[in-house]
Amino acid sequence: MNQYLKEFEDSLNKVIKPVLQDDDDFRDLELDNVGSELDQDDDQAGYSQKPMYDQLGKVLDSAGNPNPVETVTTDDGKEHKVTPDQARTIRMLMTTDKVKPMVRTQFQKDMQQSNTLVDFLDHDYHQLPSLFVKRYLS
Repeated sequence: MNQYLKEFEDSLNKVIKPVLQDDDDFRDLELDNVGSELDQDDDQAGYSQKPMYDQLGKVLDSAGNPNPVETVTTDDGKEHKVTPDQARTIRMLMTTDKVKPMVRTQFQKDMQQSNTLVDFLDHDYHQLPSLFVKRYLS
C-alpha cells in the first residue's frame, strides 16, 4: 500500500510542477493588472450611495437587534427612516419577476432618489404594491 501512495505522489508531482511553473511564466509577462477591471463589482455602478436594495437588506437583517438599522441614505445624501415591513416590500418589488427587467431596473434607480423613496415610505407597506403598479405599470 505504501508503494501505491509513493507512485501516486510521483505521478501527481509530474502533473502539478509544470502547472506551477507555468504560473511563474505568466508573471514574467508583466500582466499582473490585466483584466483587473473585470474583478470590480458593479453593485454600486452609477450610485453615490450603496444600492438601496443592500441598504434595505441591512434594515431587515438588523431587525430585532439591540441597535437595529432603521434608516437608509439616498444618493442625494438624505436619510430616511424605514420599517422592516417597508424594507421587505420594497425589496420584493425590486426583484419581482412579474415585471419586465427594464421596469425593475428603473424602479431600482428611482429608489436611490429621495423624492421617489419618500413617496413609497409615506404609505403603509400594504399599499406599496398598488402604488408600484400605478406608477410603473399604468
